[in-house]
Amino acid sequence: MNIDYFLNLPASAQIVIGSLTAVVITNILGVFLCYQKLEAMEAHLNKCRLVSFHGSYFGNSPRGRMMRLCAVYAAIALPRLNARRGVVDRQQVQAFPRDIKILLHGTALLGVAGMAGLIITYFD
Repeated sequence: MNIDYFLNLPASAQIVIGSLTAVVITNILGVFLCYQKLEAMEAHLNKCRLVSFHGSYFGNSPRGRMMRLCAVYAAIALPRLNARRGVVDRQQVQAFPRDIKILLHGTALLGVAGMAGLIITYFD
């Protein structure tokens, strides 16, 4: 089996394969971020009530780590809204490391693209 076999598949099959690949990569990146970078991200946002609450509430289980990662991403992705609500420190969010911020945004974008591809092919 070579690359020509996959390139000659119908477009819907190629979209499904690409979407599933994107979702799998998103999950792998999420697990990596949860177990390798989460403590460092939370240390950068130690004054944010959103992050500190989720850290104390959900604990260290795999589900809890994923929820804590989602809280960090919510603080990074929506800084103005969360600052208006008073749950993040805007200076800490702005001082968050750019490379980790780009990795978080890229992971979320890849996951959304993968899910959108699967939804489009399901309703096609």
